Order: sequence, then C-alpha cells, then structure tokens
Amino acid sequence: SAESWLRFSSLIEQAGADALELNLYEVATDLSVPGAAIEQQLVQVVTELKRVLKIPVAVKLSPFFAAFGNVARQLDAAGADGLVLFNRFYQPDIDIKTMTPSPYLELSTSSELLLRLRWLAILYGRVRPSLAVTGGVVTPNDGIKALLAAPHAVQMVSAILRHGPAYVGAMRHGLEQWMEWHKIMAVDDVRGRVSLEKTADPAAFERANYIRALQSWNRS
Repeated sequence: SAESWLRFSSLIEQAGADALELNLYEVATDLSVPGAAIEQQLVQVVTELKRVLKIPVAVKLSPFFAAFGNVARQLDAAGADGLVLFNRFYQPDIDIKTMTPSPYLELSTSSELLLRLRWLAILYGRVRPSLAVTGGVVTPNDGIKALLAAPHAVQMVSAILRHGPAYVGAMRHGLEQWMEWHKIMAVDDVRGRVSLEKTADPAAFERANYIRALQSWNRS
C-alpha cells in the first residue's frame, strides 16, 4: 500500500539500498474510483518519497492508463528518477472442475516485448527519468531491440529462470557480436536509435501502423 511504502522506504534506505523501485499496482475493483484518482495517488506517493529519501526512486508501471504518456510526464514532474515498463501481471485462471479461481504462472516470452518497445520509443528523449524495460526480454535480439528503442537498463527474470545466471553472459555476447557486425563502438550509440524522436518513420509507433501490420500478414 502507499502507507507501507512511506513507512518502509526510509528503513530500506538506512539498510544500505542504492536505489528504490516502487511497484504500486492496484486492481480498482471499486467501480466508483475514477482513473484520475489512481494516477493522483501514484504521483502523491512518488512526491512524498522524493521528499524524504536521498536515494534514486524508480517506478514500475502498468500500461493500463488511458493516457500513459501523460502519467509518465506527471511522474517526471513529481521527481521520479526512473520509469520501468511494464509491470507483468499474473492473472488468475479458472478451474472448470472445481469452479474456483486458480493461480497461474507462465514465464515471459518475446511476444510481450512489443508493447514495451512502443512506449519506450515514444518516451525516449521526452521525459527526464531513466527508462528501463522489464518483461519480454528473452533472447539477445530482444535486448538489442530494447536498446534501440530507448532503455538505460534491461531487466530479465524468466530467461534466467529458464537457463540459469550464466545466460547473462550469452546475452552480453549476443549484443557484442551485433555491435561488432554493425561497427558500433558503444552502447550509448545504440540507445534510442529507433525511438519516435529519431526514427525516419514515426508512424510505425502510431495508429497508422495497424494498416501496415495487416497488409504484411500472410498465411506462411
């Protein structure tokens, strides 16, 4: 809860944390709660934490906002140091034998990266906080795509659960090989190359891309 974050954040800082990542996702089952109230609560918590903490504060976000870009801008104004896109939710399944909700967990796949790429590319260069991606980074190519869109950091969990900690080395090797092939010397020269701000085809991140996607489909 918001109260818990405010209570424990100072203890986390005192324990030696170098930074704090907030995860403030809420399922608004109360149908009378407007979306603006959820946004306001999120911004208020970040504002208060930045007032009391000296360490950087990042916010892990849900994509389920009517105007996500505006939420990012509000968090920027509130002082957030980083934005992490996107929180990966574990939705309950339904057991048809017992007719009850049942927990269901499936590890991340590369297909989940696309929504994240889109919003990272849209935000890059337009908000102050550092950007990080979480969810959908499974292969070295996924990590490269993420960097081309924007991030200052790439988070992985599912891939490491599948392959073990040594897989981080494989991810790095894949990036190094790709950079060598393209004669790119530094990661900073990769970051944001295919962002909305820099791409020659900004419509690819906008509504018009739906038509192109449909036209590109075939039955192969």
